[in-house]
Amino acid sequence: MQPNMRRTKTASNRKSQRRLRELEVNDLLVPIVEFLKRSGYTPHTLIAEWRAAIRKCAKANKGVKVVRIGFDKLGLTLVSRWLRDPAYLNRVGRPDDLPIRGKRSIDSLLKACAIDRSATDVLESLVRFGTVKRISPNRYRLVRRSVNFEVPNIIPFEPSLEFLVDAVRASTWGSRSAQREPRLFWQNVVSRNIPQQHAAEFLRFAKDRGLTFMHEINDWLEAHESQSGTRAQQFRRSGRTQRLGIGLFGICSKG
Repeated sequence: MQPNMRRTKTASNRKSQRRLRELEVNDLLVPIVEFLKRSGYTPHTLIAEWRAAIRKCAKANKGVKVVRIGFDKLGLTLVSRWLRDPAYLNRVGRPDDLPIRGKRSIDSLLKACAIDRSATDVLESLVRFGTVKRISPNRYRLVRRSVNFEVPNIIPFEPSLEFLVDAVRASTWGSRSAQREPRLFWQNVVSRNIPQQHAAEFLRFAKDRGLTFMHEINDWLEAHESQSGTRAQQFRRSGRTQRLGIGLFGICSKG
C-alpha cells in the first residue's frame, strides 16, 4: 500500500471512530436536553451547567477506568440458554461443562442464540467477567447466572452506555418521542428510612430476586423472537423487528 493511501485510510478510520463517538454521546444527551428544555431550562443555563460539570470532572483525580470491551450484545440470552436448554444440561439438570467447538459446544450454543461472534472471543470476555471458568484446556463451566459487569477497577463502556441510554429514553418518554411509539415505563420502590447497615444485605437480596425475574423475561423474549430461516430474514430486512427488554438497577444514596 502506498504511503498516501495509508494516510487516507487512517484518516478515514479516525473520522469514522469520531462519528461513532458523537452518535453514542447524542443518543444519551439529546433526550436529556429535550427533557430539561421542556421543564423550563434555557439553552444558556444548560450550557453553563454543562461547563460547570466539565470543570468539576476535570478536578476529580479518583475513579475507575472506563474501558471499551467490544462486548455489549451477549448478556442474559446466552447464559439463560445455557441454564435452561435441555441440550446443554447434564444428567441432573445443571448446565453442563462445554468444549469450544463441536455438536454440543460453546460454538453451537452461540449459533442457537443467533450470536454472530467467534467462540474464542466470547469465552475470553466471559472468563474475564467471571461468568465462565476454564476447567481444562478445552472445556468451560458456567459459574454465574448472568454476565457480571461489576469488575474491579474498570467500568465497561458498551453495556454501561447502552443501559444509560435505555434508562434516559424510558424516564423521558414523550418529551421527544412520537406519541404513536410504544409507551415506555419505569418503576421504582424506595424507602428513605433504612439503617445504613442494611444496604449491602438489601442489594444482594434485590439482585438475586431480580435475576430470577430477568430470566423469566428472557424466556418470553426467546419464545417470541424471529428465528433463523426465510421468514426471520424477511422480518429483519423489512425493519419489522425491534429491540425489546427491561433494565434493573439498585438504588443506594443519602436520603
